[in-house]
Amino acid sequence: FQNDQSMQDMQIMGGDDLSKLTGKVSFLWLLLILFLMFCKDIVGTGRTMNVLLNNIEKYKPKMIKVASLLVKRTSRPDGYRPDYYGFEIPDLFVVGYALDYNEHFRDLNHICVINDHGKAKYRV
Repeated sequence: FQNDQSMQDMQIMGGDDLSKLTGKVSFLWLLLILFLMFCKDIVGTGRTMNVLLNNIEKYKPKMIKVASLLVKRTSRPDGYRPDYYGFEIPDLFVVGYALDYNEHFRDLNHICVINDHGKAKYRV
């Protein structure tokens, strides 16, 4: 993300050799493979998850499950839905509790919506 827009190019960093996943029950954690469960902080459009899952599926793991703390409520019927999630939220940009806006606010101990004034102030 830059400001509140997803960047067009996505790169998967790390996990150069995922052949260890072949035939395994595979779970992941925050884009790092731990072989237990993939947890993501928030699912919005699902674009990131689709790219990641397509990359992992070519190694033919026995099972992949995805968990997310938050899922954005959108009108898109084709939006990705994780297997497990904590809370469904409105389609707004949220920060705090490790969620950031241009590297700001990730250290808040709560989750909140960043308003237009905050977006303008911390825009890059």
